[in-house]
Amino acid sequence: MDRDGGFVDLRERPGQGSRLANFLSGGLWPATLFLGVYFVASIATRLALPHSLTLDEAEQSLFSQYWLAGYGPQPPFYNWVQNAFVSIMGISLLALTLPKFVMLLLCYFFFGLAAREIDGRAGFVAMAMLSLLTLPQVSYMPQQDLTHTVAVLMATSLFLYGLFRTLARPDWMGYALLGLAIGIGTISKYNFVLLPAATVVAVFADRKWRARLFDIRVLLTAAVSLAIIMPHALWLLGNIDLATKGTISKMVEANAPHGMARIARALGSLVLACIAFGALTLVVFAVAFKSKFRQAIRKTTRWTRLLGIMMLVSLLGVVLVILLAGTTKITERWLDPYLLALPLYLLLKFGGAGADVVASLKRFLPVFLTIMAITLIPLAAKTVTAGMTGSYTRINYPFTLVAETLKAEGQPSLIIAGGTHLGGNMRLRFPGTPVVDPGRPIAGFPPLDSLKSPILVIWPINADTVQQPPFALPPEVSALGLTASPVQSLSFPHEYGDGRTGLKLGYLWLR
Repeated sequence: MDRDGGFVDLRERPGQGSRLANFLSGGLWPATLFLGVYFVASIATRLALPHSLTLDEAEQSLFSQYWLAGYGPQPPFYNWVQNAFVSIMGISLLALTLPKFVMLLLCYFFFGLAAREIDGRAGFVAMAMLSLLTLPQVSYMPQQDLTHTVAVLMATSLFLYGLFRTLARPDWMGYALLGLAIGIGTISKYNFVLLPAATVVAVFADRKWRARLFDIRVLLTAAVSLAIIMPHALWLLGNIDLATKGTISKMVEANAPHGMARIARALGSLVLACIAFGALTLVVFAVAFKSKFRQAIRKTTRWTRLLGIMMLVSLLGVVLVILLAGTTKITERWLDPYLLALPLYLLLKFGGAGADVVASLKRFLPVFLTIMAITLIPLAAKTVTAGMTGSYTRINYPFTLVAETLKAEGQPSLIIAGGTHLGGNMRLRFPGTPVVDPGRPIAGFPPLDSLKSPILVIWPINADTVQQPPFALPPEVSALGLTASPVQSLSFPHEYGDGRTGLKLGYLWLR
């Protein structure tokens, strides 16, 4: 940092950083290429770790066996994209990892397109794209274990691009992009619907832009979005309990208070989530443009007014959900579609106050590079040092040894696995074998004439003694009249572990 409290300007220190900043100042495509290299490094880091799956990866592995209009509490868009990758590439860790980082790259790319509609300077576009790195929900959390949230981030950036294009230079393409984004966002995360609703309020508040809401081309937006949403909406009508119970349970804490105490707790949770979401971004910009901070607070432009109203009305919508749905807990992940525009909002505010946002790219670059390096470390470090810390991730589970042992005993025609995580890992290790989790609504069950001996039944155990499977066999399997082998157990130490703590599984064969 310099003596004024800002970041050091690399223009005063020619070198690698300066050359990189000059390259990135080329705008949309150089920044996209740079971020693409970052995500290739992210993929390589994940592939270098053990190929046991995280919880979200396992869910995608298990559900990639079949195409459905709905899979449970989460909308199906990410599942559909994941299934497309698996259909082309086959089931593998790469096929499970690639869709997430492709969507993340598209999130940054669409955000750059959105920024370009407001300010066409190449340096401004690059700054807007890279400033997303200061949002932990965009830079850090997807490196851990997210799927559907990444899809809604991409949809939100696409929505902002379609919106800004429609407001700046309305054409059929802009309205179609809005419909595409609304459709994808809605079937990525249900809470996305508050964003277009808040946008209608924000656009209506501007006297000149208001006409865009009554343009005949709005019908194209509606048609495109409905075409995308309809298959899942029809499924949702008959499965509303299945689709909502998981989400509601996550938003309501056990033993939560009632009445005003509940509302106060929920509102406090919302405030903390907002701080967790945007505090780093605000601090970085405030330090970098220290002398312009007060002017930026007061400075308002047409675009900042639009974004400010969108964010405010969206958050008021969350407050309404708190009041009506009995919510007690709001996490920052829930705010992704509403506050994703925060870095762009701040750039416009400080730029309007006289800060040289474009030239500041060189000063921000060390911050961006530091964030990129830091986000690649935690998952790998936690996995590799688990034996020393005693804190194991699911990636440490020794499913390679489990699969090798079971394959030596036979090749199952069907695997019945207790739990989504176990089922997803079995699906990865036995790619040609159908896997069923009896705890989930069974869909895409293999044809009865394909079920033959042997069938593997496997489940996690937490006790020293091995019991019978803690679930009933599917009726299709029971009807086969196969004989169960004695219950056996498997126990292997975790990868990168201390040699003592490990994974325990019970299993039996039906022949």
